[in-house]
This record gives sequence, C-alpha cells and structure tokens, in this order.
Amino acid sequence: MNREELEAEVMDLLQHSELRMTPQRRAIVRRILTIPGHFSADDLVTALDQTQEEASRATVYRLIPVLIELGILREVEHGYDHSHYEVVRDPGHHEHLICQRCGEVIEFVCPAIEEAIVEVCQEHNFRQYQHGLEVTGLCEQCQQEADDQHLSAS
Repeated sequence: MNREELEAEVMDLLQHSELRMTPQRRAIVRRILTIPGHFSADDLVTALDQTQEEASRATVYRLIPVLIELGILREVEHGYDHSHYEVVRDPGHHEHLICQRCGEVIEFVCPAIEEAIVEVCQEHNFRQYQHGLEVTGLCEQCQQEADDQHLSAS
C-alpha cells in the first residue's frame, strides 16, 4: 500500500469515527504518515513546526490515543521518559529491542520468531490478528558505559 492509499484509508477511518476532521487533524495525520519508523508526540510536534503546518501540541496529544484506539498507531515503547509510536499499517512486520537506559529502539526481523508464533497459534487453534514483541535491556553503547562506570568505581 503506498502512502496516498494509506492516507485515504486512515482519513476514511477517522471520518467514520465520531471525530470531526479539522484541518489541524488532517495535517497531523499527513505528517504521521511521512515520519519513518518510531516517533514521540514531541517528535510529531517538531515535525509539524518545521513544515509550518498549524496544529497545536494539545491537538497532537489528544489525537494520538484516538489513532491508537482506531488501530492506526501502536505504542511501541513504555519508557520512563515518553512513549513512541509507529503506524500499524506500515509494511514489513518487525520486533523491537528497547534500551532501558537511553530509550533507543532497534527494529529487527526474525523469520524463526514469526514461524514459531504461527505454529503456536495452529497448535491452539487460535486466529492471530497481530502480535508484537518487545525485548528490553541495554544497547551496546549503554552496556559499555555501564561497564566503564563499574570499572571506575572499583
């Protein structure tokens, strides 16, 4: 699905919800669909400001939960600072490694995990609609920094 088709699908979903489609909300949706990968609400506000599109911070923060409820966005990080989101209909399924120290999100694809999930669903006669896997830990840089701090404290 190309970006124009995705935008049309998202706008259609929003128009069939009880949400009135304002120019601000349209600008937010269009900008979301151009951001590659994960983004925070603040990233979205910054992207809107850089393109000089008019959409208030409050409207961004109110619209994100609606987009999650409609299945347009997915929250992919429950970090201590802030959440990150991604477009659900983005092509190419992937999983996430999340650094608990710096918040970095690393996407990865693992066919073995995908196959295992299909097998488990078949074993339990379970119809899967979607899944997500998030592994938390420390990225390579944070591991090194933690090791360096441990050595200097010794």
